Amino acid sequence: MLKAAISSDVQRLAEHQAMLCKIFSNAQRILILWLLAEKERTVTEIASAIGASLPSTSQHLRLMELSHIVQSRREHQNIYYQIASNDLLNNCLVLTKRPRQHLSETRSKASGDFDNGKYST
Repeated sequence: MLKAAISSDVQRLAEHQAMLCKIFSNAQRILILWLLAEKERTVTEIASAIGASLPSTSQHLRLMELSHIVQSRREHQNIYYQIASNDLLNNCLVLTKRPRQHLSETRSKASGDFDNGKYST
């Protein structure tokens, strides 16, 4: 009989990563994450930016908060959301490869390919 080679800590980490992948399988949640990477925002600001209803946006945020991806704070009648401090999220490609960075990388690669004669103009 084989012994388990994976420690319980590694198993828990893998389960947490799988949970994050499941949450980020929804494009609306990725858009929310990208918005919150810039600054904290209210539910109304988020819903308006992603073109979703307030109830739908609130439901996404609630799931993300229960999963410790975002955290909220209340200020008067507004609830503000921000990305939670989380080591897994700090290295998450969904977060670190936001469109701005991805587009600049794509442009520089394409210009390099043109400069090297790979493509002709």
